[in-house]
Amino acid sequence: MDRSTLRRIQKKTSIHFSTKWRQAQKYADHIIEPLENLRKNIRKSSKILLLDGKYVSILGESVCVHIAYDTEIGVVDFWVDDTENKTAYGYILRRLEDLGYKPICVVSDDHSSITPLLAEEKIPHQLCIFHLLRTLRKLLTGNNKFTEPIPSQYQVMYSRMKGIFKTNHIEAIPGRVHNFRKLQIFWQSPKEKYVLKWFWNILPDAIMCLSFKENVPRTSNLLENLNGQIEQRLKTFRGVKSEQSLYQFALGKA
Repeated sequence: MDRSTLRRIQKKTSIHFSTKWRQAQKYADHIIEPLENLRKNIRKSSKILLLDGKYVSILGESVCVHIAYDTEIGVVDFWVDDTENKTAYGYILRRLEDLGYKPICVVSDDHSSITPLLAEEKIPHQLCIFHLLRTLRKLLTGNNKFTEPIPSQYQVMYSRMKGIFKTNHIEAIPGRVHNFRKLQIFWQSPKEKYVLKWFWNILPDAIMCLSFKENVPRTSNLLENLNGQIEQRLKTFRGVKSEQSLYQFALGKA
């Protein structure tokens, strides 16, 4: 609970905000940790793991909360470090593996701290197509703004790539890719050739979800929504005072 929530409780009840805050802290001490929750519910897990990092500020210093999220049971682990890095994600995977949790697939963006790690661990990687489309838009327009229209000369390329990314059945991929290849002769500028090279490099991981009978999401939106909640709540906190406070907060959100 943030300050404004505590003040509203005081107005509506006879409980002083400081008393309610002490009660909240006492309750937080009994919240089960994500790894312990995983231990108890591992049979319910999907083994489909979402990975992402969320930057927050502790007394003006930026740190990253690395979050691992199972699509069935939610957050299964997190780790706080100075930056989003491969070592931190590797540590999380080791802790999960020690409990018998080996992901059948990981969904994430194409961050340099995640992609090489998954390749080394030989874990299938579904790239979040929301992030891929944002990258594609940036390549074609020069910025990350979704309000920026795609230049007319690139609209066909963008729509065809988007259509392949969003294909619902693996059987449809060969036909769409074949038709897309026919159009490549019209895209010969340096920028178009660069985008095409990028597209063919990431395509296998962009459609990885179609190779599974399990419901592997093609975006990391479940975890992005959680990150959004964290960001909204931290705004009302006026900053985090210590790493221990951040840990307790992250544990509560988990």
